Amino acid sequence: MTWLGWESLGGTLTSDPAVASWASGRLDVFARGTDNALWHKWYQNGWSGWESLGGLLTSGPAVAAWSAGRLDVFVRGTDNALWHKWYQNGWSGWESLGGLLTSGPAVAAWSAGRLDVFVRGTDNALWHKWYQNGWSGWESLGGVLTSDPAAVSWASGRLDVFARGTDNALWHKWYQNGWSGWESLGGVLTSSPDVSSWASGRLDVFVRGNDNAMWHKWYQNGWSGWESLGGVLTSGPAATSWGPDRIDTFVCGTDNALWHKWWARVPTVRVHTKVLTTPNVAVGTVLQRMREVYGTVGVHVQHASTENLNLPALNDLDVGECVRGRTTAEQNQLYANRNNAGPNDVVVYFVRTTDPPFNGCAAHPDGRPGAVVAQGATQWTFGHEVGHVLGLNHVNDNNRLMTGNGTANITNPPPDLIAAERDTMVASPFTQDL
Repeated sequence: MTWLGWESLGGTLTSDPAVASWASGRLDVFARGTDNALWHKWYQNGWSGWESLGGLLTSGPAVAAWSAGRLDVFVRGTDNALWHKWYQNGWSGWESLGGLLTSGPAVAAWSAGRLDVFVRGTDNALWHKWYQNGWSGWESLGGVLTSDPAAVSWASGRLDVFARGTDNALWHKWYQNGWSGWESLGGVLTSSPDVSSWASGRLDVFVRGNDNAMWHKWYQNGWSGWESLGGVLTSGPAATSWGPDRIDTFVCGTDNALWHKWWARVPTVRVHTKVLTTPNVAVGTVLQRMREVYGTVGVHVQHASTENLNLPALNDLDVGECVRGRTTAEQNQLYANRNNAGPNDVVVYFVRTTDPPFNGCAAHPDGRPGAVVAQGATQWTFGHEVGHVLGLNHVNDNNRLMTGNGTANITNPPPDLIAAERDTMVASPFTQDL
């Protein structure tokens, strides 16, 4: 599984976003815009533009899909009450559900015909209202919150609520045959949390940390520590799972636009770099160029490790005819250096020169997938040689990454990969489903 992004989806947000998936291949995002109205953007075979759904919001929205073709949105209005709007064969108007809110709401659906809403009230406690054959009144669930709550249902009869407490840590309360007390899960939060469940027994929580990056904590047979997912956030995040092994997160960035990062199983080439001679084009640059080109056909590049090697006798490497399946004694010796690399990881060695002189060579011994790149190679050679390792052949087209006329002659940077080449790359044992 691999984290991908960030990407900007535009707009001008004045609140945390909210997100829900309610049909196969459909993802809906909501936020407050500069006019304090509710704005809506969705993905279905591509992203829509933004549309206004009106209203006058004083918080970020919350959204849940809880029956076929049904989507419910909740916000705090100008009277600090809870307001409600829904989609079912068209959008309803707004209705007030009362209460006196001091945060945005959170919402979860956890059984047929059941919808639970949570907010912070004027006493900073967690308040709860639900729908089941009609709306309940409000009840207090205690605690002292300093953020909007987050809520998710992830097992039969189970409902979990998260919030930031007075110590800026993440606090947790759940319902299963009754409500638990509060427990602290630590961390230093600077936003409301968000939470999503995407696999049996798995729960993922996201927040903005004190460095304004996105931080991530998860439950699977116990709680993990915190990990940083980077970025520069100006809101709390939103998260949802809407496909097998897929989780999508959304935030407001420093430009007040909507930003998107997602985690999924994708075809991934894990690359390790071993440096005998520092290349003229920096390792980070050639990796980025490879990512740009491979990304056009949906293949992710993961730089797994780097290492400096002191092997002067192999720095001007004999590569013979540089034909797949045939390697020299020097290639066999060099390619034995695979520290940290798995059996299907690709290792690229940066050498001073090859003999005879090539920009690179992808011939490698069986069981040691890899390539060499010479010091004077171009920014595209790295990706070109790994392409050979994945099974791609030369073509007589200088618009393509796999041109056989030398990558220095590429005429339309970034160069192209085509669909048939993607099929070959994905079928390679050295492209892993991570």
